[in-house]
Amino acid sequence: MSWSNEQLTSLMRDAVAFTLRHVESGGLPFVGVVIDESGHVSEYGVNQVRETGDPTAHAEIVAMRATIRDRDRTDLAGMSLLATGEPCGICYRFAIRQRIKRIYVAVCSDAVATWGFDYRDSYRLLGIDRARMVDLVTPLPVTNGLEPFERYLRLNRPV
Repeated sequence: MSWSNEQLTSLMRDAVAFTLRHVESGGLPFVGVVIDESGHVSEYGVNQVRETGDPTAHAEIVAMRATIRDRDRTDLAGMSLLATGEPCGICYRFAIRQRIKRIYVAVCSDAVATWGFDYRDSYRLLGIDRARMVDLVTPLPVTNGLEPFERYLRLNRPV
């Protein structure tokens, strides 16, 4: 199966909708989903750093780890990752190491930074040159892509 742009956009819209529900329940506005050409769609990965104490339990990494476990694989060669917010340096490094072939991003890190999630320094620290990522990263904006970040700030703004 080859994912059409319409199918990918629909998956991203679903991921953003899930992110909104996750934010409403107290979570962070990031979700990762792994897909492959057989039609497999992973469970939604959400940031679990607070719950687990694992500083690498970011949404994208959680989704990739679950796929490796559930599919009994040693890596994710040939699979793709959908991320509601552009991955940080740690998540990019993990995706590259797991041989992810494509990362689709609803909202870039520059836009996310304007909503209080500025992790762009992690790229430099981990040797990620975003200008060289064009063969790996594809923007996949959806209409309400920023809404989870806006909602998170509204719900968590100090009174």
